[in-house]
Amino acid sequence: MGRSKELTPALRERICELHDIGWGYKRIHGRYPWIALSTIAYTIKKEPQRKMGISKPRSGRPKKLNDEDKARILEVISEQPRVTYEDLLSEVSYKVKKDSIRRLLNAENMRKWRCAWRPYLDEERAAKRLQWAHRYRHFLPTDWARVYWSDECTVERGIGIRRDWTFIRPRDQCKEREVHGLPHRGFQVKQMFWAAFSATRRTGLIPLFGDPESERGGINRFVIEELYRRVLPTLLPTEGGIFMHDNAPTHTAYIVRDALEELAIEVIVWPPHSPDLNPIENLWALLKAEIYKLRPDLMHMKNNNETKRILVETAQIAWQNIDMKHLEHLSETMPNRVQAIIDSEGWYTPY
Repeated sequence: MGRSKELTPALRERICELHDIGWGYKRIHGRYPWIALSTIAYTIKKEPQRKMGISKPRSGRPKKLNDEDKARILEVISEQPRVTYEDLLSEVSYKVKKDSIRRLLNAENMRKWRCAWRPYLDEERAAKRLQWAHRYRHFLPTDWARVYWSDECTVERGIGIRRDWTFIRPRDQCKEREVHGLPHRGFQVKQMFWAAFSATRRTGLIPLFGDPESERGGINRFVIEELYRRVLPTLLPTEGGIFMHDNAPTHTAYIVRDALEELAIEVIVWPPHSPDLNPIENLWALLKAEIYKLRPDLMHMKNNNETKRILVETAQIAWQNIDMKHLEHLSETMPNRVQAIIDSEGWYTPY
């Protein structure tokens, strides 16, 4: 049987007023016959403990976790951020279940997040990153505007498409067919590209093709050397331009370094495992999303040479569609990226 409905503050006050002027419990019950006699007696008895006829808060069931348990949970989390709910339950001797721990942490404005993916760093690599940041910390935005950022990127059909937002609840999306279709598993057409940009200029999105004379037929130092000799002399101004590429083996090969020296191109020193410092990394996700804005039907094409041709053509158009203001802004973020390295003492940054 459920709990009976509480009396309103006004009705409680009226009952107590009648009792104060001499009415007995039974007489009051005759006036309000729907109120149990025991309720009338209890209401009058508890009146001194109320304020304005309002009940005191109910104490409820005793809490299973005391203040010491809560403090222990928070202490363990501060010491071991990756601690599991199972371990937290063990810390309080399984007094409660996982949902209780989760509600407790929600009340403390705490929740679990997935760890961010970042290249592996150790003390040596962090020290080199910090040394690099101190070397370039005095670069002004005008200095960074002279840097041409470059990188390779593989565009694979179906990879990088952004999921749309919908007002259909997740549990109803399958029924309403409001879903994003994934390409079939297995081989998908793909193409590797190279590009570079500065605050004022950019190259086209250049397809890279493997060396047919190499053992694996992949992108090697000879492909990169030929690319640099063909593109860089017309890309960088005769004075002041600085070229950036990372420490991939195809970039650090002697044949590539000799070509850059022969072309008299200044190359920015680059620390190891530092994609967070290369702003062109931010463009690849934009590029892939733009591809499917232009050609959403790519998802449903067959894996053949014609689809690959369309993929390459669409990717090059998508690259040119990226607003130059966005490239300028990325160049302007470099002082903040450098400072982030210094603040983290060479370790991970939010970029």
